[in-house]
Amino acid sequence: MTVEQFIAGAIQFAREKRPEAEEDFKSAQKMAAVSSVPAEMRELGRIIQRVMLGDRNVDVSSLPREWVEMIERMKGEG
Repeated sequence: MTVEQFIAGAIQFAREKRPEAEEDFKSAQKMAAVSSVPAEMRELGRIIQRVMLGDRNVDVSSLPREWVEMIERMKGEG
């Protein structure tokens, strides 16, 4: 699974309240908490958790532009 697939799936599953959302949320928690994960991925995990919880104003400025664009687009579809 690519990062882009994870972002899209996690946000979509959370919006649809699908069972897969819980798994993706746990994956995002792990990404955010494990110090051996690269900083950019830890930040993505933190942001995805917030978005999945419904935070539409989460600061995504620390992420690569293509990820930001995808997150903003996915948030806007809800």
